Amino acid sequence: MFDMSNLPLSGGLLGAAALYAGLSLFVTGPLVGERMVEKMDWAGTCAAQIRTAAEAQRPEATPSPRLDCGALLGGFLGRDGAKLCAAYGPLLDPIGRAQDAAEAAKRSFDRQRLEHAAAGATTRCDCASATTLENRRVALALHAGSARFITPPSIRTLRSDLMTSLASPACALKG
Repeated sequence: MFDMSNLPLSGGLLGAAALYAGLSLFVTGPLVGERMVEKMDWAGTCAAQIRTAAEAQRPEATPSPRLDCGALLGGFLGRDGAKLCAAYGPLLDPIGRAQDAAEAAKRSFDRQRLEHAAAGATTRCDCASATTLENRRVALALHAGSARFITPPSIRTLRSDLMTSLASPACALKG
């Protein structure tokens, strides 16, 4: 067994140091980490980042030519085509209405996709925060246990670590 009488420190002092390390690791470190995340306004930044990414993935709207009588026959037949369209143009109106309905469906789908991304933003942001704070638990304990005198590099780069966690597969599938 380990003989503590040969150590230059007393057992009580070692016990107190172990208790302080445990308190820093499990209580104050995570608390300081959560406060750092709140202070940098991670929730707002993250939600804006997710919305921006969803809008950037929006497919470009390609204008499609209007399918009406004038577009189909008017250019080819000249004045005769115009007369033909004046007489029989309403027969081709269902094609234009179908085209309008298809474009409205595309816009509706795009709007729903953006709403879905915005609705899942909170879950993804919370996932990124929890993942990062858990991965940086020891560094946060060192930071909190030293009364913030020691700032490990992984704490200085907390924002980029949060962004990395947000893009990770574990958090990308949330929401």
